[in-house]
Amino acid sequence: MGCFNIYIFNRQGTCIYYHEWFRPKSVKQGAGTLQDDQKQMFGLFWTLSNFCATMDPKDQEKPQLGTPRKIGQGCKFRSFTANNYKCNFLEVPSGIKLVLNTHREAPDLTDVLQALYDDIFVEYVVKNPLYVPGQSFQSEQFVNALNAFLRQNGLLQQQQIMQASA
Repeated sequence: MGCFNIYIFNRQGTCIYYHEWFRPKSVKQGAGTLQDDQKQMFGLFWTLSNFCATMDPKDQEKPQLGTPRKIGQGCKFRSFTANNYKCNFLEVPSGIKLVLNTHREAPDLTDVLQALYDDIFVEYVVKNPLYVPGQSFQSEQFVNALNAFLRQNGLLQQQQIMQASA
């Protein structure tokens, strides 16, 4: 089992962090540019989240499809599985959104993504005095902790880390 890439978006939908471990098809063969790829990933997350909130059978006051909703409002969208990968999502109350693309056989990663946010992102990014909230960041400590965390949870192998570093 393995991770392919991770996106972290701020509450406005700007990608503040992206890391890739394995991507057999380059961005240029798909979205065109990394920025376009990030916009498409956020658009996918936003659309599916809105669709799930609109289709929620338990919500008596359903928002119209495409209507902006408050963070945490409505049905939660967690993942979808395609024939070659699984796309896992987490939105936290601060509006930060984590998107982790993994092997299609990965289990439900809701708790893993929550722990990644709580123990890695908050610890190495939010608590960093040099970090400007909502802005993109690069941190070797964060990357090392992220790799160790994913390895510990069986989602990353050492060879993927070596390939990503090359």
